[in-house]
Amino acid sequence: MQLTVKTFETGPAKINVAEGDTFEDEIASMLSITATLHLENPAVVIETCMGYMARCTEMKVICLRNEGRDRRLKVFRTQMLQPTMELLEFMFKGSSRLVEVARIESELSR
Repeated sequence: MQLTVKTFETGPAKINVAEGDTFEDEIASMLSITATLHLENPAVVIETCMGYMARCTEMKVICLRNEGRDRRLKVFRTQMLQPTMELLEFMFKGSSRLVEVARIESELSR
């Protein structure tokens, strides 16, 4: 699922990042997709995690820049965004190790 970023508007209630979607919606979407991501090829997992980490990093920068105006952004960053980034990093590392093991096995079987 790809979201086209339209605007970043800080307001009292939420930050709009795409057509009607909030950061919370994006995180929920990422988590629902990562729930079954372990069934995919490790290369697909790596690619997906890289894309999600890039978007999470972008959200983190926006939160850090605007935390002074809206304290809820700090709560979002520490309670939702950071754990999601840690999960993505864990999945990335595990998948990259699986790819490396497959490469080594391929070399040894020659």
